Amino acid sequence: WVAVAMTAPVPAAAQEAEPPPVYVAELRTPGRAVLGFDFGIGVLDAVCGGCYVRGGLSLDIFAGQQITRRVALLADAWAVVHLLAGDDGQSGLASLAIATAGARTWLTPRVWMQAGIGAGALRISGSGTGDDGIDVGPGALLAVGGEPGHARCSGIDLSLRIGGARLPINDGSDSALVYDIA
Repeated sequence: WVAVAMTAPVPAAAQEAEPPPVYVAELRTPGRAVLGFDFGIGVLDAVCGGCYVRGGLSLDIFAGQQITRRVALLADAWAVVHLLAGDDGQSGLASLAIATAGARTWLTPRVWMQAGIGAGALRISGSGTGDDGIDVGPGALLAVGGEPGHARCSGIDLSLRIGGARLPINDGSDSALVYDIA
């Protein structure tokens, strides 16, 4: 019976095509353009007396070039914008924007870290603040992220970003660290 069972034809249901291969994430090749944008929620805060946390909308755009399988050089512009309510019914905005040049390094095909240095600009306008100027100072950015939507030529990231700028206060006689987290 064993010999008969081994030589019997295989039923059609058992001859189904093999399932497509599973995509395994891999590092991307050098020379590829890296372009993207991020949006999310964040906070704007400062290390100074009388400063407190403000929630806001986080927006980021970046562009660069993959130079090795693990490293890309990037230009990054990021801001957290907070809507200010005024006592007189007027509204305004507080925003910290940070522009950096830096690098993103992939620890695995799906996990990366990024760092950059550049400048930050704080603007508070409207809502009776009386100061519609922009304060500018040196800035930096650190980020870590993962790509749950990793594909050969694209990815969807989830990331945590922190950046800050050292800005003048008290008419330039002192400075404070103003930072974003998103």
